[in-house]
Amino acid sequence: MTGDEELSQHPDPDEQDEVFGPIDAGALREIRDLCVDQEPLVRTAALDDPLNPQTLSVELSDGVGDATAARIDIRWSLTGNYAAHYTDDADRDFRFDCHPKPDAPRRHFHPPPAALSRPVEGSCIAVSEAGLVTRAILQRWRYAYTNETFSGINDAENPP
Repeated sequence: MTGDEELSQHPDPDEQDEVFGPIDAGALREIRDLCVDQEPLVRTAALDDPLNPQTLSVELSDGVGDATAARIDIRWSLTGNYAAHYTDDADRDFRFDCHPKPDAPRRHFHPPPAALSRPVEGSCIAVSEAGLVTRAILQRWRYAYTNETFSGINDAENPP
């Protein structure tokens, strides 16, 4: 997983800024601390820039199924929009997002294995507070990890 590979799967952040909104650095710090406190497999949780962070990268010491390492990249805006993108060393991805998207629910899920822009489905995550959304994302990742499959990852009823 290189930075170039990861960036190729996301639209250009500058193109999304108008819809996504400015990044909430305080929320990213809260999410970072919660990830470290709640998930024992978090190896590191680091902001891309300590003064003006845009993304929180949460490195996991294991992945789902055959994956031996994984990462969740998180963006959170001042307007409550978010994107949480899981990627692993077995080249599998999924995303839980909340932002305006034409022809899709505001809260939506990009399914594995590729988390492409289309198709998307409605997200099982209905909460909106940063801490609750983070717990829900960690819960759904933990579900996939424990069961060694992505099947059912978006089937929960309003986690956490």
